Amino acid sequence: MTERKVILYLSESLDGFIAEEDGSTSFLSKLNSSAADQAYQDFYQTIDTVLMGRKTYQRALRLAGVYPYQDKESYVFSTTLHDTDDPTSVVAGNIPQFVRQLKAKKGKDIWLVGGADIFTDLLKEKLIDELIITIAPVLLGSGISLVSTNLADVPLRLTNAVQHDQFVTLTYKLD
Repeated sequence: MTERKVILYLSESLDGFIAEEDGSTSFLSKLNSSAADQAYQDFYQTIDTVLMGRKTYQRALRLAGVYPYQDKESYVFSTTLHDTDDPTSVVAGNIPQFVRQLKAKKGKDIWLVGGADIFTDLLKEKLIDELIITIAPVLLGSGISLVSTNLADVPLRLTNAVQHDQFVTLTYKLD
């Protein structure tokens, strides 16, 4: 049996920001691409579990009005949030240990939706298997970066590059 993959799948500006200073991703909604939307839908069918931090979770609720991933097993990592009004489970313990256990379970792949600190922690523990980054044709100048802290060199291997209208999706595996 092969282990499930943890995949970071997100969009970012050409200058490397995953969100604006206030956490908003409204820059993406101004850019329309049916091809990029279809690529997201195709990816979404390959996963059955989503992981995210508290800020990403709360931002998703604000944007959608309801929890947008109700059809997936969902986990929010937080030490301050203790319960949700949707089927999401809150995890406050050791994140890498929890993710190792999750990867060992049967199922489809696991999507790390967001949380720069969580991404960085999982990356340091070698628990991220793949990065799928869609580059949006916009320069923000400032915002929230993908990586929350300085990392030692993390070698990546490009395995795919696809153009979707004015967007480019790059897929990397970790070496």
